[in-house]
Amino acid sequence: MTRLDPLDRALAALAPLPPAAQLAEAARWLAGGASPALAHVRRGSERAPAADAVDGALLEAICARALSGARGAVFTPAAEARILAAFGLAHAASVRGGPPAAEALAALLAGVRLPALARALDGIAVLDPACGGGALLAAAGRLASPQRARLRVDGIDVAPLAADAARTRLALLGLEATIVCADALRTEWPAADLVLANPPFLRHEAVPPDEKAAAAAASGLSRQADLSAHFAALALRRAPVAALVWPRALDVSRSAAPVLADARARGGFVLRLRSRSAGSFAASVDTALAVWAEGARDAAAVEASAPLSDLADAELAALARGAGGPRIRRSTRAAAAPRGAVTVADVCAVRFGTKSGCNAFFHLAPTGGGRFASALAGDVALGPTDVVPLLASLKEARAPEDAAPARVLFRPARESATAIRYVAMGEALGVHRRPTCAGRAPWWRLAPGRGPAPVLYPAKLGARAFAFLNEAGLWEDKKWHALFPAGAVPAWQLAVVLSATPVRLAIDEGARQLTGAQAIADVDCRVLAAAPFPRPAALAAVAAPLTALRAALARDPVTTDLRAMLARPAQRELDLVVGRALGFTASDVERGRRTLVARVEARLEHAAAIREKLAG
Repeated sequence: MTRLDPLDRALAALAPLPPAAQLAEAARWLAGGASPALAHVRRGSERAPAADAVDGALLEAICARALSGARGAVFTPAAEARILAAFGLAHAASVRGGPPAAEALAALLAGVRLPALARALDGIAVLDPACGGGALLAAAGRLASPQRARLRVDGIDVAPLAADAARTRLALLGLEATIVCADALRTEWPAADLVLANPPFLRHEAVPPDEKAAAAAASGLSRQADLSAHFAALALRRAPVAALVWPRALDVSRSAAPVLADARARGGFVLRLRSRSAGSFAASVDTALAVWAEGARDAAAVEASAPLSDLADAELAALARGAGGPRIRRSTRAAAAPRGAVTVADVCAVRFGTKSGCNAFFHLAPTGGGRFASALAGDVALGPTDVVPLLASLKEARAPEDAAPARVLFRPARESATAIRYVAMGEALGVHRRPTCAGRAPWWRLAPGRGPAPVLYPAKLGARAFAFLNEAGLWEDKKWHALFPAGAVPAWQLAVVLSATPVRLAIDEGARQLTGAQAIADVDCRVLAAAPFPRPAALAAVAAPLTALRAALARDPVTTDLRAMLARPAQRELDLVVGRALGFTASDVERGRRTLVARVEARLEHAAAIREKLAG
């Protein structure tokens, strides 16, 4: 039997109580009161927690279990909170006339008092606009305590339970904290010298329309921005230093581009740290720890080969000095295409795939005889011009020119009697009131004025990814990007080149891992559009071998065994031919093939590690 650690024992003892009662009981006990439920657990101190005792982290753990990721909340573990708070305080103190950030960081981590650091930190205003149970603010308070510096602490959280937990936890530390229960995107933020935050990781599709509108109004970003982007945009404007858990999606998402542009126009990221094996922690998205400072220059992004919680203070201090180490190295990037190569956007238009707004209504399964199964409306009758064949997932595309679609899409060519009846059924079910549908006129008309895309490319990359030549005229789901060649490059050449490793690697480098628990990366339209592509003259010179390679790979099934797929003679030759057309040497191509395998396998390992942590 596995022996539970003290925190797990305390949570198990409190589990029969409602969350609010758990919080009250734990707060009373941590303050020195008696608790029959927790009598068997050793009580620690928030100021000097022992390894076998429970401290104020219990309050946040109660919230994390009760809220269970609601509204994108993922609570920050103690080790990562300490790292982020230390770097944030060090740079904020430096801005206020304190010692250099590297010197300040070493003192904060070691708990050694520096008079200059103490003076710079005294009275500093620290704000966490998504404070949860107070982990980041508590970490800042503990780090500042040996300096005998008084922090002014403010926190905001939309969840009443979390706000109560943070208020209580910070009181246990003796911090004078003002914690407000409110939506940070609808309320005024207090002035701050340092914004310290782990923003909610919620994709824009999951944000209710009224909240999406409020977020866009507050940040100035589009409504297609994820919730974390809105928080990041505000954080970078509200203080001269911002220390954030940074979703790596913000680096490549088109909707978040203004955040990065604004950040780099006014300052730079002095820290971007992640673990190659585990992101920054077991969050629902791939993250890094980032510190931005006004007027600063970007420092090189760095990756640790170990989880961040395993890094020693000496390694972190060396990182602050600009040094690396055996376990901390600069992030590697794929080699850029040589000068003269064009981009995918130069040879075709790249569009997002069709987002129906209600797949349960628009995606139908044929049952024969002009009848279809609708997940929302049940069995329905439709005419032959009411539907088009649909390629809904990458799995349905078995090879670059071989697919077996299982569904059709309701996209009537004209307002037939059967289509009108089905539209009426949808309105009776309220489909027309869904946000995406309500924004169209008429609400059921999908992608008017265009036909099927000649080439499709996955919007989400896994171990298995290739361009699909759509000669059958299948319609695409939002899991695909729709590509329309400009004319100089025929569709089949576009598809073949996009399936070559040098191009796929460039796309993979720009992709973002969707969730920590899934080995899938999201490809934004602009990432695909910016991928390197051979110049027309270089492409014409390899037209003959490309024709032969197309025939060899067209119907060869693609599996998730990437090593086996790259070992196919035709794939290896395709990589070399396209690599030459781009200006790469054979050695460059082989190195890129190895890099792609390493990236995909690392994503698989990372996802497995996150699933294990979340399950535990």
